[in-house]
Amino acid sequence: MRKISFILLVCVLLCNCRHFDIDLTPRDTQSPGFVYVQKQQFMLDGEPWFPLMLNYKPAVATVNDTLRIIPAYYYQSPSLTHDFQRIADMGFNCVRICLDIVPEEKDYEQLYRAIGQMADTAAQCHLRVMLLIKRPIEENLIHYTEGLLQHLADKNTIWAYDFFNEPLYFDEVEMRDKKDAYRIVNEWRTMMNQYAPHQLFTIGFSEPIEVFEWDPTILPVDFVEMHTYHPLRVASEMRWYSSNCTDRPWMVGETALPADNDSVSYEYQRQFLLQSYTLARQYHAAGYGWWEYHECPDGVNFEAQHTGLINNDGECKTAVQELPSLMERPFPADDHRVPSNYYNMLGYNNIILRGTVIDCKSRKGIPNAVVRGWTKDWIGMNTYTDENGDFTLYSNDFNVHFAISAPGMNTIKFDRHNIQYHYTDAEAEKKWTFENLPDQYLEYQSIDYKPFLDTDSLNLDFNPQYFNQYKIEGEMGVVKISKLAN
Repeated sequence: MRKISFILLVCVLLCNCRHFDIDLTPRDTQSPGFVYVQKQQFMLDGEPWFPLMLNYKPAVATVNDTLRIIPAYYYQSPSLTHDFQRIADMGFNCVRICLDIVPEEKDYEQLYRAIGQMADTAAQCHLRVMLLIKRPIEENLIHYTEGLLQHLADKNTIWAYDFFNEPLYFDEVEMRDKKDAYRIVNEWRTMMNQYAPHQLFTIGFSEPIEVFEWDPTILPVDFVEMHTYHPLRVASEMRWYSSNCTDRPWMVGETALPADNDSVSYEYQRQFLLQSYTLARQYHAAGYGWWEYHECPDGVNFEAQHTGLINNDGECKTAVQELPSLMERPFPADDHRVPSNYYNMLGYNNIILRGTVIDCKSRKGIPNAVVRGWTKDWIGMNTYTDENGDFTLYSNDFNVHFAISAPGMNTIKFDRHNIQYHYTDAEAEKKWTFENLPDQYLEYQSIDYKPFLDTDSLNLDFNPQYFNQYKIEGEMGVVKISKLAN
């Protein structure tokens, strides 16, 4: 009996350790008139194509007993044609239509026709469409998506589908296993091959801690589309994506700086748009997108209300017309440009925690790992490992909860309450106690970028002196993680 139990145990262990295959072979989607992928860029009819994209929110309405796609109510617009033509006149060549809010009870066939008519309207205005849809994980949404792909398969105006907007925030599974995420996306890839073989698909990834579950470096999408906000975070997050998504194109799908011309000037918004676009090009981005077309007066916060390029008076509030001329300029790529705040994005200046992340099998340091720390009050902050696997995690309070992963590696979560800290010098020890550190409860949403500027203009290349300060230091030591394929 013991022998049988031992054999069963060995079998279970072997099953749990079986090799995990990751297939990132590019799909062959090339067809006349359709956008396709060639190495790290998009191509159209044999020429490089750079999507300059604006995000657009539609609504679904019944007009004369017929389902229609119309502008969102707060756009105060007479028609899609009006908006699409204005977007084209602003210099954009594509729109990301956010149809992930479509009610599920709608008549599918009518909805497919309405979406097709919307795509035709975009084509008449010389715009191509990325279509954001509800993530097809549940059976009813899989059925809906298969029908949609079939209905629109011949429309080359629709150059790409976004199957899931920001899994980090909107995945209903609390801790998704990376292998499960891969399985789901591989099924979507099969769906695209079967029903829409000439169109591309992606996911709208958010900040680099997506690597903990929906690892963008191993998921078999046709290209990587990332979202990044807040001037202090943009360069750092772009750099991480550009360093790790090198086998396919990557692009910025959403970015923005809110501006009301009062607390934040329209001139700052203009500077942010041009500088973030330039950064994306320098980091080899294959496309660039802004959130969103129009301001939203009912938004839940300042960011939601004031990121639109058209204000509530119907005026274009920033000089986006400069972008087409920028596109024509050569952009010398700078893969290795490390932003001044890369390892301390938000300028925390109380505590530094050092450590090293290594591969548990090779014992070598792992570069580009993402290290996330949380305080006892669950205020979180991130950093990355350098080329040797070493990291420096800056914070304003002591971290006790941690998560660490890296491209193609497993994710570990743990608590650590016994880290030994000490003051950097006697002066710091006189001035501060562990309990009276300044700004201990400061979360990133409350961190203003303006104090980090040396001039009255917005410059995303911040002064390094703001990002290497600390009063207390600690050592975590070595942390081991393993490859998924082991």
